[in-house]
Amino acid sequence: MAKQSMSEYLLSGPGISDLYERATRTQFLSLAGQGQLPPDVLCQWLSQDRLYAQAYIRFAGGLISRVQLPTKVDGQGASKTLQWRILSLLQTAMSGVMRELKFFEETAKKYGLDLEALGPVAGGSNLSHISAKFGPNKVTKNYIDMFDSFSARPNGDLSKTLLDGLVVLWTTEKVYLDSWTYAKQQASENADTKEDLDGGALRKEFIPNWTSEEFQAFVKECQECLDAYAASQDEDTEEVIAAGSMVIFKKVLVLEESFWPMVA
Repeated sequence: MAKQSMSEYLLSGPGISDLYERATRTQFLSLAGQGQLPPDVLCQWLSQDRLYAQAYIRFAGGLISRVQLPTKVDGQGASKTLQWRILSLLQTAMSGVMRELKFFEETAKKYGLDLEALGPVAGGSNLSHISAKFGPNKVTKNYIDMFDSFSARPNGDLSKTLLDGLVVLWTTEKVYLDSWTYAKQQASENADTKEDLDGGALRKEFIPNWTSEEFQAFVKECQECLDAYAASQDEDTEEVIAAGSMVIFKKVLVLEESFWPMVA
């Protein structure tokens, strides 16, 4: 991995191309981009994504607790060090997800969407198996457990490193951006949202938000911080670090694929 950045290494791994495509190009996203996603399916997914976002706040807090700010000021000033840059990134992540939760509620109210919609028990499975009580489905629960493993609370896993967390952060955000970019590309040029099944919620509100220049810049900063922090690690443990990061990367891709509900 000596000549590759961490992100390049992860994206070029054996079998990753297929895993990545399955995680970012689904029928759910295709229909979403065409304005033809059934509203009940959209509500089921939004409800789970909202629970995911709530857990993400604890995840970001757990990563912040792992940042070790320098005790000495270097020649460029403390604000220029990598640790300060990562802390700033995590602060942006925290602020962004809090803004996102508010955006969910405002948009749901505007378009009459249910953010506590009951959905498939297992997530990404047959829609006929509906849960009787609102809560995280199996895939969302797996995500929540992964996020909470980085938590600063007593149930957090102290063996999980800041680098591990940066891999999770970048992977989830990059996949999200690429998925909704794919959805956006499915719409015909000058597409009219008047006939959209969701009243235009996805194509007028959600997709523009999730493909914005601001979000693109955030994902780029996630990648740059990951690559810089990985490069700063002890070279003697490079292979072990790389292997561990690949395991995490693949795990997130598998979760992402299952997180999208299956639609005909």
